[in-house]
Amino acid sequence: MLLFVVSMLVCFPCFANDDLYSRARSAQRGGEYDVAIEHFRSFLAEQVVCDELGDEQLFLRIEALVQLMNTYQSKGEPEACIVALDEVYGSSPLFQKECLRDFYSVKGYALSRTERMSEAEQTMTKALTLPLYRATPERYFRDYAYAAAVFYNNPDYQKEVIHWCQEALQQAQACKNTSGAQWVKAMLGSLYKKNGHLNNALDLFQQSNEEAAMRGDDLGIINSLHALTDLFLYWDIPEYANIYASKALGVEQRMTAENPMVSAQTYINKGRVLYRLGVKDSVAYYTAKARELCQTLPYNSGMVDVDLLHGSIMTEGDADSMAIGIEELELVAKQGTSMNRAKAYHQLAQTYLRQHDSRRANAVLDSLYTLLSSADSPMNIRADYAPILNHYIRTKNYGRVEGFLELMLREEQALSEKKLNFNLIESVVDLRTEHQRQQIKIQQLREANQRLWLLIGIAIAVVVALVVVVLLIFQKRRFTTQIRRAEERFALLAQELNQTTIEKEKIAQDIKEFLQDNDNRQEMETLTPFILRESGETKFRQCFELLYPLFLHRLRERVPSITRREELLSMLIVLKQGNKEIAELLAIAPRSVLMLRHRFRQKIGMTTEYPLENFIDDILESNDQAADAPNESQKQ
Repeated sequence: MLLFVVSMLVCFPCFANDDLYSRARSAQRGGEYDVAIEHFRSFLAEQVVCDELGDEQLFLRIEALVQLMNTYQSKGEPEACIVALDEVYGSSPLFQKECLRDFYSVKGYALSRTERMSEAEQTMTKALTLPLYRATPERYFRDYAYAAAVFYNNPDYQKEVIHWCQEALQQAQACKNTSGAQWVKAMLGSLYKKNGHLNNALDLFQQSNEEAAMRGDDLGIINSLHALTDLFLYWDIPEYANIYASKALGVEQRMTAENPMVSAQTYINKGRVLYRLGVKDSVAYYTAKARELCQTLPYNSGMVDVDLLHGSIMTEGDADSMAIGIEELELVAKQGTSMNRAKAYHQLAQTYLRQHDSRRANAVLDSLYTLLSSADSPMNIRADYAPILNHYIRTKNYGRVEGFLELMLREEQALSEKKLNFNLIESVVDLRTEHQRQQIKIQQLREANQRLWLLIGIAIAVVVALVVVVLLIFQKRRFTTQIRRAEERFALLAQELNQTTIEKEKIAQDIKEFLQDNDNRQEMETLTPFILRESGETKFRQCFELLYPLFLHRLRERVPSITRREELLSMLIVLKQGNKEIAELLAIAPRSVLMLRHRFRQKIGMTTEYPLENFIDDILESNDQAADAPNESQKQ
């Protein structure tokens, strides 16, 4: 009896402490973050001797440290998280000695959620050099995943980050709880996107979304949807991006636990998609929702995207709105990432040019040029180069004209490569889907054949065997014919695909030969709408057809009765000219341009709900897909 009492006295504190951890986790899942933080800190405050702890008790304390950090992040208090972690370290010999690597790993990741990235990288580097006491796959997975997250935006560590992600996923195969693997897959997919491996990125994002849905992991689902939204915006396909952004909003609304950073990103993504789609009236609602959630977060963890998006909208309004927009964009230009700064400089430049403020426009354009020209790879900021080039032509700064023309060509080449990659993926997906459909159909027909033969064998023993056999033979012949037709159709598709590939390669060779000619290259680089005014319609049409060789052919197929003036209107719309510029180039009144657009819309049967630009973009897309998709499918 005395031994039992002593054992209970020894074990009771452990049982009580385990219960405290359980209550902390329960409060965390229920969104009671203050209660969860108090319980986690009380649990970690207990003085223990590491050698006397079993593996389960040791790992429980390490997990409590991780969950304490997660709770602060969910609450949107990253700086308070660092203070709390340092206090735990100061009061716990366990994290000062045996579990020092665990502490540095968690703190390094926590620091990366603030503005102290240099300190975060130093701390994580130190963590990876320390030994791991009582190593487990779960803790190796955590360290590799956190290291990848800390160095994710460092261009000098991209290969290492991919390696750490792959190591983390390998360790996840031996883990009991693999919920973090989805996050690592989404991060690895983003890295593939940044480094040009777009096929791998799309596969990983979709796989992450499916796995999270199977587990009922709303946070995992919404993170994968964010990644898919960013990917399709990167490919300049806002229609697809809008599908995933809307799905993310639906998931965010059903989430029970609050997560300001994730929720803010959801609203920001929806606003960005709508802005790209031209539905600007609704953008202000989503930026306002995101701004409320970003108040307690570091600037580059959400507010920078809000200011960039809202500032871009405001600079297109009246004088008061424009002043607010300029203030927000100037803040982004000072504190944002390189990409966000470039976008802010571009929007500020466009604003100052509209105001005819040449001094400020020149200053901002100099900053934009320096940033874009020093980048290792082209930044896709969707720049409108026409006003910039016209400004420098008016001021006779031909050096800047040449510089921005070179940047424009770099960006257009990068956009063209992205479009080709998308067409390749779309073609591969279609080919795989068609192949799988044919395989399933053939398998189904074979199984049906087997069943029919079985019925024939049974029917021999009955009186009506002859009738049954006739019917079954008829069915067999029908299915055999379907198989043969399917195979013939597949062979025909392959032949058509090969023919289209040959045609595409010929067009590509013609374009390559054209670009190798210096005189033609200069004409290509200087192709702007003012050629119509300076050199005449014939020269303008020649230059236009070099850039869009199939556009006029597709346009005339769609609108056989199109007039010469309507063709010119369509070509200028392709070159992003507004009504005012079109009127000047065609030497007609702006009202005449509106009447020309109206009559053209009536001719093609468009309603007033959709702009004429949608019809033109549809022709451009059908042109690109017809020219690129078969060739890329064959290569794949």
